[in-house]
Amino acid sequence: MARLAAVLLALVLATGAARAEEVALSPAELRGLAVQAVQTGHPEEALRLSDGLLLRDPEDVGALVVRARAARDLGDMATARRAAAAAWRAAGTPGQRYAAAKVRAQVLATAGNRTAAQLWLRRAAQNAPSELHRATAERDYRYVRARNRLGVQLSFSVAPVSNLNNGSRHEEGTYELPVFGVQDLQLSGEAQALSGTEFRRGVALSYRLAGQGRRRTDIHLLTSQRRYRLSEDAQDKAPEAEGADYAYDVAQAVLARTGETGGPRTPFRLSAGLGRSWYGGDVYTQYADLGAAQYWALGPGTVLSASVGLRRQEALSDRTGDADSRRVALGLRAPIGRHRVSLELSGQDSISERANLDYTGRGIALGLDLGRPVLGADLAFGLSATRRTYAEGPVSGAGRQDTEKTAEITAVLSPLDLYGFVPEVTLSARRTDSDYGQYDAEEIGLRLGLRSAF
Repeated sequence: MARLAAVLLALVLATGAARAEEVALSPAELRGLAVQAVQTGHPEEALRLSDGLLLRDPEDVGALVVRARAARDLGDMATARRAAAAAWRAAGTPGQRYAAAKVRAQVLATAGNRTAAQLWLRRAAQNAPSELHRATAERDYRYVRARNRLGVQLSFSVAPVSNLNNGSRHEEGTYELPVFGVQDLQLSGEAQALSGTEFRRGVALSYRLAGQGRRRTDIHLLTSQRRYRLSEDAQDKAPEAEGADYAYDVAQAVLARTGETGGPRTPFRLSAGLGRSWYGGDVYTQYADLGAAQYWALGPGTVLSASVGLRRQEALSDRTGDADSRRVALGLRAPIGRHRVSLELSGQDSISERANLDYTGRGIALGLDLGRPVLGADLAFGLSATRRTYAEGPVSGAGRQDTEKTAEITAVLSPLDLYGFVPEVTLSARRTDSDYGQYDAEEIGLRLGLRSAF
């Protein structure tokens, strides 16, 4: 069939479309000639052949797709856009919708609108008639994304949480009072753990200023919001509290430079950022960050990393204080069979105008990503432990030490893919043990969100 199409196409190119109409060709054969023409670099002939098909049937999806591709190749973007839009409207099967979405993405990308092209490639992936077609749409998506200066990432999750205010798991705390000395006192309802529902949403915009691939300079604009709804139990415990009292918002701008110190096996990242946070609807802090990370590829899939971060925080609320903090970390990611493991050792400290906010800390984190799905879900496990030593506690002359342990399981439900997004479910647990009961805390949460599959 391909050889016949090539012979007929040669006939068309040699004698012209008008004489080719004298040859008895079926619509399918004429459509095949049009496809062959556009694929072999003869968009003028492809356009004329598609015109003939569209005179017979204005909703011929194959002809509209060819017309869009041919017009794009000729630089007639207005015609290409109209044909691509008409192909999508006329498409009635997954295969037709796949072809129409792909050509619309091609037209948009050629016109420089790569962000919209990425959306249409997601539609193509959603309607792919086979795994091979889907893989092609994903490959094209990655190609367009790599050349798109603008990146957009949206996130949303909802979760029932047992301790939305980071309150104590006890009803009493230890304090030192004038005259009375050290006493165990009843904690207010708002100082105890309050349960409810957490809603998170975020927007991350990035723009490539220079370079591409691993050598590039980007600016990132990020915002995140957390909103809460108190449970009936929390409302009984703290009648005057509202979910809005614990709302937490962050907005920040980050300038990042990525590059290679000695080649592709030694990439690095440098960043500088400014941010502001709000708590309970009121401005809370503003801060400046500096960060640096160096990576070393030790072998296939094995990466060693070292990072350092500095933050200067200015308090804009009497709820907190000015602080300078530092963090260093050493990490390792490596494959074990089909699985992937990670280990990170970290150290951090903070110096504040408030002595009770000064601390030094050490942490360890372990991760395991399973290499094969379990009941259709891709599973990842994480464990971490952090110990913080505070210079001053609630009792004068005595410090304070907190140990925090966390565990989480994340399941990515790939079979439920929708337009390249898959549900992500995370079950997490956190426990803090302190020298003083008011700082002991527990939290269990089940978070449902979405993740891009490609």
